[in-house]
Order: sequence, then structure tokens, then C-alpha cells
Amino acid sequence: MRYFLGVDGGGTKTEAVLIDQSKKVVGRGQAAGILVPIYGWQEAVNNLYLAINTALSRKKLQNLPNCLAMAGVNISKDNHDWQLAIKNHPFLLSTISKPWIANDTLAALRSGTTDKNAIVIIAGTGSNCFGRNEKNQEARCGDAGHILGDDGSAYNIGLSILRNIVRALDGRGPDTILKDLLFEKFQLGSLEDLVDLVYEKPWNKVDIAQIAPLAKVAVDKDDKIAIQIIQKATDDLEEMIKAVVTKLDLVQKPYTIVTAGSVFKIQKILRARLEKEVKKITPNVKFVKPSMSSAEAAASLAFEGKF
Repeated sequence: MRYFLGVDGGGTKTEAVLIDQSKKVVGRGQAAGILVPIYGWQEAVNNLYLAINTALSRKKLQNLPNCLAMAGVNISKDNHDWQLAIKNHPFLLSTISKPWIANDTLAALRSGTTDKNAIVIIAGTGSNCFGRNEKNQEARCGDAGHILGDDGSAYNIGLSILRNIVRALDGRGPDTILKDLLFEKFQLGSLEDLVDLVYEKPWNKVDIAQIAPLAKVAVDKDDKIAIQIIQKATDDLEEMIKAVVTKLDLVQKPYTIVTAGSVFKIQKILRARLEKEVKKITPNVKFVKPSMSSAEAAASLAFEGKF
């Protein structure tokens, strides 16, 4: 029996899936995220190990065909650093002696479609956009990290929530129900309490992203600030899609967009608005949701050998 390993490593969690030669899932494991700027190398690699080890469920497997779809692997140096980190880990070295490391967009795209003209827009803890066309040309944008990018992501939405709450509290901006929601969630009573909460640890990208769901609650209550935040996120994601569509010459062609990431699960209004706006520019587009997890898609890529 042959086995194939797929990993989806993100900012919040890492999922590993083991499939057999009939593509049946025979193992699954989860751990915390693998973003090195957040967790550091030792913890990030250990989280990868924990997810894979759980998925293998005591199976003593070596040299597994694999696809490791990792957030934050944007340039060749990122890939090289992960290759080195895996080779320096005794368990990982024997299990996946030849790691196929790719950006997480590759598995996210495969999770929703096998169409030749296709784009994936990811809006999770971070955000980015990746696509391919029938000429096997590739294009991407928005993968410059949370300082230079991550527009439309849960991190970006969460940061906008925090900044608008501060503006409301110090008199620079209008009041917003987001303040009440956040204060209730963390048992806060003042701006000083909020400042202490955010800076004492201090909060990182994941911490900030985890308050993004408050925007949906506020939108449902017709909060103007929350509506503006979601509209801005929609505009940001639309810009990313337009950039990739243009690079791949898909404006007038039929193509598929896969919407992946936690933001689309939380903010259903965002997906509806995004679909409406993109169709104004490229009417032949089809929007789909993932039909499998990104980790399962990564395992499928390992099975298909599409290096």
C-alpha cells in the first residue's frame, strides 16, 4: 500500500492529511500554525511535526510523497529555509526526505477546481491571490506579509476594528457597536484597559485576526463602521483578483475563482459583494467554494505528482 502526505500550514493552524493509493483519507492531524515570524523556527517546525505525526497515527512510514503547502513561503529563500529546517529534524527527515514545499495558494486552488483557467483568493489570517491559465502561466499578488500586505484578511479586518474603536473612544471618530462587542468579549471598561490588553503580551497577527468575526455581528446590527470595514475588505480582495486576472489575460475568458479562508466563512456578505463586483468586470467568471480541505488538496497534489 502506498501513502501520500498533504499539509496545509497557516497562521492559526496546521493540518496534515494522509491518503492511500485509492485517495481515501486514512489519517489526519492538527497543530498550531507554522508562521515563523509569529512562532519562531523551533515552534513552527515542531507544530509541523506534531500535525504530521498525528496524521501518521503510529505508522512507520518513510520517504512519503508529499506536498507541504505553507503560508509565508513566498520566495526561494523561504523555501530553502524550510528545507533546511526539515532536514535538521530527525523525525521529519526520515518521513519526508524530499519535501515538496509550496505556497499555500497552490493547495487552496486545487481544493476547489482543476480548471486550467483558475484563480484562488485566500482571505484567512492573512491574504493573497494566485492563478494559472491554459498556457500554464502563473500570477500572484498580495503575498507580502502583514506589514506590506494582507489586505482584506482577518488580520486586516481585526486591525480596522481596533483602530476604529480607539477613534471612537478618544473622540476622533463616530461611536460603533464594535466597541461594546469587544469590551464584552474581553471584559474591558476603558481605553486604558484596551491598551493594556493589546500591548501587555503584546498581541500578534493571529490575536488580532481572531476578533474579525465581531464585524459580522456588527454588520447584522447595521453598524455603519462595520459595514465600511467589510466594504473596504471587499474592495481590497477585488483589487487583488483584478491584478491576477489582468496578468493572466482572463478578462474576456471563462475562468473559475475559488474563495478560501476563514473570512469567507465568517463574512458571507463579503463573498456576495465580491462576486457581484468582480462579475461587473469579468462576466464569464464562476465562483466556487472548496470541495475539500487544503490539506486534502495538498495530499491529492502529492498523489498526482504535479511538482
